[in-house]
Amino acid sequence: MYFQYVPFIWTLLASTLVILALAIYALQHKDVKGAVPFSICMFLTALWSGSYALELAGTDLFTKLFWTNVQCISYSFAPVLWLIMVFRFIERDHWVTRRNILLLLILPFLTVILAWTNNLHGLMWQNARLDINGPFPVVAKTFGPWFWVIAAYSYLLNILSESLLALSLRRKSALYREQSRALFIGLALLFIQNALYIFGIHPVPRYDLTPVVAGVSGLYIAWGIFRYRLFDIVPVARENIIENMDDGLIVLDARNRIADMNRTAKTIFGPPSIRAIGQKVEAFFKNQPAFAEISCGRETLPRELVIQNESDRKTFEVSYLSLQDRRGKHNGLTIIFHDVTERRLVQARLLGQERALAMSEERERLARDLHDNLGQIFGFINIQAQAIKHELASAGIGIASHKLERLVEVAKSAHQEMREYIQNVKITAAAEKNFVSAVKKEIEQYIKQTGIEVKLRISDEPVIEGLEPNIKLHMINIAKEALNNIRKHAEAKQVSIEVKVAGSEIFARIEDNGKGFDVMKYEKEPAHGFGLSIMKERAGEIGGDIRIDSNPGEGTRILLRVPQR
Repeated sequence: MYFQYVPFIWTLLASTLVILALAIYALQHKDVKGAVPFSICMFLTALWSGSYALELAGTDLFTKLFWTNVQCISYSFAPVLWLIMVFRFIERDHWVTRRNILLLLILPFLTVILAWTNNLHGLMWQNARLDINGPFPVVAKTFGPWFWVIAAYSYLLNILSESLLALSLRRKSALYREQSRALFIGLALLFIQNALYIFGIHPVPRYDLTPVVAGVSGLYIAWGIFRYRLFDIVPVARENIIENMDDGLIVLDARNRIADMNRTAKTIFGPPSIRAIGQKVEAFFKNQPAFAEISCGRETLPRELVIQNESDRKTFEVSYLSLQDRRGKHNGLTIIFHDVTERRLVQARLLGQERALAMSEERERLARDLHDNLGQIFGFINIQAQAIKHELASAGIGIASHKLERLVEVAKSAHQEMREYIQNVKITAAAEKNFVSAVKKEIEQYIKQTGIEVKLRISDEPVIEGLEPNIKLHMINIAKEALNNIRKHAEAKQVSIEVKVAGSEIFARIEDNGKGFDVMKYEKEPAHGFGLSIMKERAGEIGGDIRIDSNPGEGTRILLRVPQR
């Protein structure tokens, strides 16, 4: 082999060194997806650039053809390695199987074999000769049919790689979009320059700029590596963490445009998030006017977001993190949405229980006060009135005795109602602690007072006892109101009460064999239907409903349905 000095080799050698450095750097980060095939691809490109420099420096046909064949190894295999790297980069690892790799490598292997045996068949090139009509000798040749096959194959792979990178510009996060852009532009420079050379368009006569452009492309990719940490494991880990975090995350740029959105945020906001990237935040949150104030500063931003969908209602706690560059200049804003729906429900439930407990304690206190104070007063009035009545009767004063008799009756009635109220308060308080036991005691007391037979059946007692105190309180009050109406109006001999659980609901049925009544008539006349309306109001307060079925002479059936909470 014979060589001579050619000034053009310096640009090629510089390109070779840049590409080698890039290959070594990528190899040092081999744990990152795509780094190994990228490194091999860069080594092949360095081989291409270096061997082309030796081809230019060669002075005889044998030397030039030898290094031309070496270059064939590079441009045959490089597109395959680049495509594999892109598959890895866009996380399509399932496409990178041993079978697929072997299939992709068939044509490159055939090309290398055909290049080194070209003298036997001329499929790669024909009429190879030394052209010395210029500043340095070059190989003049006619491309053979197989050359166009491998060229078309390489361009097809390059187009596929570029298409996948272009798609990743839309789908990946802001950081990875810049990485994809660096790879996309780097490959595009090489792809375009090589196409120009093959089709005879030479900016510099007799000189293939493709290896030099490979160096420029390598520099651009190197800039992408250091600027966007292309093969750094940290952004890969960060990407996985952000995409899989439970909280929704939206990143805004300095102009309040949505630059990135993780998977959870897309789930939270649904279909509108499909085209969210690039939108002004005010446009995206058009149904949440408070978020239109984002440009006014963090102090004015909403701290809670409520989203009402067709099926549910969710509450999110919103926090913000200002993004700044190295000089401390505002560069964007990160918005984090933390789902606090369950917490809010638990807080509301606890608050309801606290209120119910406070009401229960207040009722017990009121009952004690009534018993200790007003009860004693009524008792004293009753005793004194009876004594005066007895003395007046002995003296024969009839009119005064009659009035005092009415006073005694009123005092007795008031005293009895107060005693019943105190008893009801005690039963209600007991029901909040032990519902089934309280119901049984109420029924026992009811049977003693009225003589009406009552049959009770309660299924799934643990579930019933686990209900919220407020629900148990209203259920027992509805039952007491129903029993009171039966005592006053039904003329019934038997009453049956059944409480059961069905799915996520509680059902209660109170049925008597009394004289019944016209439900429509009583509902239209408030004076008659007061007790019925009270029961319906109580059912509504716990999210349930009540239905009353009755006809004259057919008894009455009260059906209560409440949600299980």
